[in-house]
Amino acid sequence: MGEGHWQSGEPGSDQAATPVQAADGVAIAVEPVGERWLVLHVTGEVDMLTAPILAEQINYQVGADGVAAGRSLVVDLTGVGFLGSAGLAVLAEASKRASDQALPKVRVVAGSRAVLRPIEVTGLDSVLDIHADLASATRASADS
Repeated sequence: MGEGHWQSGEPGSDQAATPVQAADGVAIAVEPVGERWLVLHVTGEVDMLTAPILAEQINYQVGADGVAAGRSLVVDLTGVGFLGSAGLAVLAEASKRASDQALPKVRVVAGSRAVLRPIEVTGLDSVLDIHADLASATRASADS
């Protein structure tokens, strides 16, 4: 777990998504999109074994030294085939942490039933800003 972190680019730059971590069946790439968005592209399965990897990356990016400062965090789960309870807990904690730090609401891209259904069943869709695709997540209004 946690093979190190690196900055995803200078604020305001538009770089291609670059892999940050890949292990245990999950891969995460970070992509700054314009000056407003920081996208974590997640692929694989997010379960009790891989959720800590996602949590570590979110905590790093949202933390005081992370590049998410002043940006909206978007967690792109379009490449995820399974989202277990541990992954749901990571998303809930990310939402709480963003709120505690007065950051914009966490946005989640969830297009598949395998990802969207657990979010809806647990009620997390009421605390997360859910979008069907990345384009809608990164063009939505500034007040959410």
